[in-house]
Amino acid sequence: MTKTIKLALVAAMAMGATSAFATNGDNLIGLGAKSRAMGGTGIAHFNGAETATSNPALITKSKGTNFAFGGTYFSPAVEIETNTNGVAAATGAGATYESDAKHNVIPYVALTENLGNGFAVGVSMFGSAGMGVDYRSTGGGTANGAEVFGMRSNLLLLKFSIPVAYGQDNWSVGIAPVLMYGSLDMSLNFPTANPPAMTFKDVGNGSSSSFGTGLELGAAYTLPDLGLTIGATYHSAIKMEYKDQISSISQEFSYPVGQFSDKLDQPAEYGLGIDWTEGDLSLTMDWKNIRWENARGYQDFGWRNQDVYALGAEYRMDDLSLRAGFNYAENPIEETPASDGGRLNLLNMGMFPAVTQRHYTIGAGYQFTKHVAVDLAATYGVSGDITSDTGANAGIVKVTNDQMAFSANLNYSF
Repeated sequence: MTKTIKLALVAAMAMGATSAFATNGDNLIGLGAKSRAMGGTGIAHFNGAETATSNPALITKSKGTNFAFGGTYFSPAVEIETNTNGVAAATGAGATYESDAKHNVIPYVALTENLGNGFAVGVSMFGSAGMGVDYRSTGGGTANGAEVFGMRSNLLLLKFSIPVAYGQDNWSVGIAPVLMYGSLDMSLNFPTANPPAMTFKDVGNGSSSSFGTGLELGAAYTLPDLGLTIGATYHSAIKMEYKDQISSISQEFSYPVGQFSDKLDQPAEYGLGIDWTEGDLSLTMDWKNIRWENARGYQDFGWRNQDVYALGAEYRMDDLSLRAGFNYAENPIEETPASDGGRLNLLNMGMFPAVTQRHYTIGAGYQFTKHVAVDLAATYGVSGDITSDTGANAGIVKVTNDQMAFSANLNYSF
């Protein structure tokens, strides 16, 4: 077991990761290739070693030692349309800017081992969440690009967890202590004088990092006569703080010192899932509630709690498995009136465009040998049509965040 844990850690650290992604808020819809191919499900559906990152209780279904190593290539297409004249951006009278943060690699490593007598343990290290934009090349520092101020944001979150589970007969429970590493970098090019004699200053303090700890709980119960498994999960909030980031940027938008802190917690999350398996066919559905309203930092930004609904299907044919799914997430960003929240709308839309609502997913897996298998997934995310009034800052702002991602896992069991 010690050797396999070392292997998992080395594999994760060997892969780099950038952020600039945002799906269910700033959380990925799923982590491993199997889960992502099936709409991000996994609370009740067993996905081999991937289960270590979806429901710790399900790792008791593992046989022997299972190792999954891979990652996701993530490519968001974020655009923001603004109009300083106050004319609706949808009329086409404004200017459109495209973020340059388009290429991201997100690592994933998970390992589980069945110890016998109902006990199982695991270890995982993975990129779990993040978001960001880069408008530095869109005219920030000139009158033509002043609407988005050359904004750049880059939030990266990595998790390390050690799930432990126990099960008997048809039930199992699991717990996973979690260590999170986060990095946040926010900057902009802000005007210090009005047209025509516009001048600009660079605002930003480089990246700041933070560590936090949390706990994940899981439970599962199987009704074998019906082919049903019911799962439940809880993720505790994780306190994070990034020095001189949000507080510094918010002051440039005329917010008083102290109104915005540098705290940006990862929110608590509740989840329920159900899986039906009959022969070679599995159908599964998950529901999650992400508690943005109770997370420090996101409270300041006015984010609301988010319900996420995920559907997945898998059909197995000898060594080949075909998978598909769908994921829908409510928009957590709530528009505030321009009279008192226009600046907040611009910060949300400009730097944290978590507006992707629908994901369509497909994938496949192939068992090459008794010990080696490969899983692939492709996901396409579509944002809602989100338009906000930002008052005097940039008039009407419309933002879209469509995404394409490809995932691959190499699985080894012994």
